[in-house]
Amino acid sequence: MEISALQKIVRDRYFENDSKRGIYHTALWFHEEVGELSSAIASGNIENAKEEFADVLMWLLTMANIMNIDMEEIITTYLNNPGKLPAK
Repeated sequence: MEISALQKIVRDRYFENDSKRGIYHTALWFHEEVGELSSAIASGNIENAKEEFADVLMWLLTMANIMNIDMEEIITTYLNNPGKLPAK
């Protein structure tokens, strides 16, 4: 699956609620998920880590959607020119 397709799925399913919550509170949810992933990694719980990796990715895409950032575009740019993302 392409990043743009996944980001669209996340937007279609969650954008209405996510945009109401706003970027600040969404970032807090993201940080919580990163903490849960860190705990799963530290404990060696691979099955839980798999779930938390997915949660972190979904929340990352959610924040990008709220900020109207095309993740496929910035990842492609980053891979081709690390550290030189386009200004908008």
